[in-house]
Amino acid sequence: MELLDYLNVIRVRKWVIIQAVVIVTVAAIVVSLIQPKVYQGEAKVLVSEKDSGAALFGTVLPEISSQPERGLQTQVQLMQLRPLAENTVRELGLEMSPEQLLQSVAVSAIGQTNIVLLTAKASSPDRAAEVANTMAAEYVEWSRVSKRESIKAAANEVDDRLQDARGEILALGRRIHQEGKSDELAAELQIAASSYTTLAEKLEQLRINEQLEFGSGRIVSAAVVDPRPVAPEPKRSALIGVALGMILGLGMAFLYEYLDNTLKSSDEVERVFGAPVLGTIPVERVEKGTRSRRLTIVEDPGSSSAESYRILRNSLDFINFEHDIKTVLVTSAAPGEGKSTVAANLAAGLAQAGKKVVLASCDFRRPTTEQFFGVSNTVGLSDVLLGKHSLKAALQRPGDDSLLVLTSGKMPANPSELLGSRKMEALLTELSEWADWILVDSPPLLAVADPASVARWVDGVLVVSQAGVSTRDAGKKAVELLNNVGARLMGVVVWGFEENKTGSGYGYADGYYYAGYYSEASTRRMPRAGARAESAVQDRAQWVPPESMGRRFAAATGRVLAGLLGFAGVMAVLALVIYFLDQYFGWGVAQSILSVLG
Repeated sequence: MELLDYLNVIRVRKWVIIQAVVIVTVAAIVVSLIQPKVYQGEAKVLVSEKDSGAALFGTVLPEISSQPERGLQTQVQLMQLRPLAENTVRELGLEMSPEQLLQSVAVSAIGQTNIVLLTAKASSPDRAAEVANTMAAEYVEWSRVSKRESIKAAANEVDDRLQDARGEILALGRRIHQEGKSDELAAELQIAASSYTTLAEKLEQLRINEQLEFGSGRIVSAAVVDPRPVAPEPKRSALIGVALGMILGLGMAFLYEYLDNTLKSSDEVERVFGAPVLGTIPVERVEKGTRSRRLTIVEDPGSSSAESYRILRNSLDFINFEHDIKTVLVTSAAPGEGKSTVAANLAAGLAQAGKKVVLASCDFRRPTTEQFFGVSNTVGLSDVLLGKHSLKAALQRPGDDSLLVLTSGKMPANPSELLGSRKMEALLTELSEWADWILVDSPPLLAVADPASVARWVDGVLVVSQAGVSTRDAGKKAVELLNNVGARLMGVVVWGFEENKTGSGYGYADGYYYAGYYSEASTRRMPRAGARAESAVQDRAQWVPPESMGRRFAAATGRVLAGLLGFAGVMAVLALVIYFLDQYFGWGVAQSILSVLG
C-alpha cells in the first residue's frame, strides 16, 4: 500500500476512528473524575559520601569518591529499605503494610548533584508531607546510628589493643625490677610506652568522632503541605484518551481493511482481472415512484453518469483500433453488479454515435433488457434458437433506427446447451452482417454456465464489477472461467461508485475529477431501497459463493467492537452525569462506590 492508500483507509473509516477517540476520551475523563484525589509531599536529603576508613584513622577524606554516581545510587536504594518503611508505619500509625508504603514513595537523585528527592503520595496533603519527612528522618537517623556503630566498633578494637599495650608495659616494668635495668629492656619499654600513647590518642579521637558523626545524609528541605492534588489529572487523562482512542480506531480501521477482500481501487481491479478499466460509472438514484431501470444516457444526458457511459463508449472504440472486435459479451462475476444497466446504456450510447447496434439478452432466468427499452419479451432469443420464430420477427426497434433489441424470451429447458450450440454462433454471424456492434447481456459468470457457453462465440468479454462489493476471489474465479473457454477479456467497467463518497472510498473516481462540472439538479440517482435492491440481495444470496472467512471475521469483529464501544460510551456518559449530579447535590454516591471498591 502507498501513502495515498493509507490516507484513503483513514478517510473511509473515519467514523470508526472518531467514535473510538470520543468514547475512549470520555471514558478516560470519567474515570479520572471519579478517582480519589492524590496529594504529594517532597523532602530533599543531601548525601555526604565518606570513606569508612575516615572513622578508623580519624582523618577526613574527600567527601566525593572516584565513583560518585555509584555511591549516590547506593544511598538511594538504602532509603527504600523495609526497616525504614516499618519505622515510618509505626511512627505515624499508618494502616498499611511497609510494602504498600514503599509503593507510594519514590526516591531519585536530582541531576548531577548529591541531593536526593524523596516523594510521597497520600490521600491528604498533610499525610503526604508527614510520610516524606518521616521517611527522610528515618534514613538520616539510620545512617547516623550505622556510622556511629562502625566507629564504636573501631574504638573497641583500639581499646583492646590499648589494654594489651598496658599489659606489655607492666610486664617490662616487672622484668626491669627483677633483672635490673639494661639498654635492651629500656628500649623495649620506650617502644611500648610510645605505642600506648598513640593508641590512647587514637581511642580518644574515635570517641570524639563517634559523638560528632551525623551519618551520610541530612535533610536540607523538609516537605511542606501542598493543597494541590497531583492526581487525577483530567487534562492529561483526556490527552491519553485521545492518543489511545486514535490508536484503537486506526487499529480497527486497518484490521477491517486487511480482512476485507472487496476490490477497492481501479489498480486493484486491473491486477485481479488482468485487463484495463475502461470506465467507472457512478451509482444512480432516481426519485421515489420513478422507473428504476432506465437509459440514463438518453433520459438524463447532462448527468455525470451519462458522460461516464460516453467515456466508456470512447474507450471501447479506442481498444478496437484494429476493428477486430464486433461481438461483445457483457457480464459480471456475481449478480447485482450492474451488467444489464451498463449493457443497455452502452448500446444506446453507441447508437447515438451513429453505430448500428444490436443488444441481445441471453439472461433467461432474470431478463431485464425489456425494462430499459419498453419492449416486449414475448418473443426472444430462446424462440429463435428453438426455431419457433425467425430472427427478423424477434428483433425489436425501440425507437432509434440504429438500435435493435433482442430480448431473451421464455426460459428454455437447456439454456447452456442452447447458447453453446452452432445455432447461437450462426445467429451472431447473421447479426454481424448488419450491425457494427453486437452486445450480448448474459447472466453472471459464477451464477450459471450460460456466460461461459456463449463466450466462445464472441470477439471479446466486458466484465462489470461493482465498486466496493465485488470481491477479489470472485474476480479471480471469473477470469479463470473465461480462460478455460478461451474467451478474450477486453476490459472491466467499475459500476456503482458514489461521487465524492465511493462504496469503499478507494480511487474509483479515477478520471472523474471534473464530475462536479455537471449540474447537481440534473443528476438523479437510484434509490438504495426498493424492488431492484431487494432483487439484487436475493440474487447474491442465491448465486454468490459464501464470503471469505476473513471478511466474515472482519464484519463480526466490527459489529462486536462497535457494540462494545457503544456500550462503553453510554456507560461513560451515564457515569459522568451521575458524578456531576452527585457532586452538585452532595449525595455521596461516588464516595460510597469508591469505598466499596477500595
